[in-house]
Amino acid sequence: MNPLRIHLQLIGMAILWGASWPWGRVVAQAMPTFVASSLRFLFAIIPLLIWLYVANRFIYVRKLRPNQWFGLLLTALLGIFGYSTFFIWGLKYVPAGQGTMVVASNPVFTMVFAILLFKEKWNRWVILGMIIAMSGSLLALTKGNFLQMMDSFGFGQILLIAALICWVVYTLLARKVLAGIDSLTATTLSSIFGFLLLFMSALCVESTDDWLTVLNLSQGEWISLLGLAFGATVLAYAWYFDGVKYLGAGNAAAYIILVPILGILFSAVWLNEQVDFSLIIGGILAVSGLGIMHWGRRRLIK
Repeated sequence: MNPLRIHLQLIGMAILWGASWPWGRVVAQAMPTFVASSLRFLFAIIPLLIWLYVANRFIYVRKLRPNQWFGLLLTALLGIFGYSTFFIWGLKYVPAGQGTMVVASNPVFTMVFAILLFKEKWNRWVILGMIIAMSGSLLALTKGNFLQMMDSFGFGQILLIAALICWVVYTLLARKVLAGIDSLTATTLSSIFGFLLLFMSALCVESTDDWLTVLNLSQGEWISLLGLAFGATVLAYAWYFDGVKYLGAGNAAAYIILVPILGILFSAVWLNEQVDFSLIIGGILAVSGLGIMHWGRRRLIK
């Protein structure tokens, strides 16, 4: 495959994941949490199932062992149900540009626990990158009030921290419980399990009036919902898998560094969110820290 095409696809992936924050903010303001999340994954699993069929992976699905099915259910509970719920719920209260800084914390916490639990290799550059990235994230999330950190954290920030925890635990568990399952199969089956969990929760928690909000969505709200489903969930993952396949996981993951900056930019342009000094400096620090982390990990491989 043309290397230029792979790199362009990874840039597109970063754009879609950056756009997912303002899209999520729009959807969160328009619909109840579980209705929005269940519809997102309902729309997403349709093309994923088609993709799985075209790739002739159903033959492998039938060969999955009971412990692998349990692993898929567990990762769906954390990575789909937990993350999506807290992501949409948190964006009801937190501006998308500020919320996108959580993305910069994901690789940091994942790396910390990978070092502690799985003896992942590290060096001083990895640690320095972690410190810089976390400083930037905290600067943006607290609006520069480091000394009054607890006062700066409202209910929305707590929900996004819960989303972060779900994603970190999901990422770490996936390394163990999804061993031997290819990425496309794991994503499709986890999305199906996640949708079922979200849909059952919506039936239990949301009222009939909550479901009827779907009929009153504006064109922009539909675009945001479908953008989350087809863009940020299906297409971005497809491009990411191509990048991992042809460039390796480390090189593909490097493009995720762009997500926080793009999230802030799109939130400012599309939602007219204010970009203050703490958000700009915090974003620059977070992206720089992630870059140093990635560079440090590359040095460990050489």
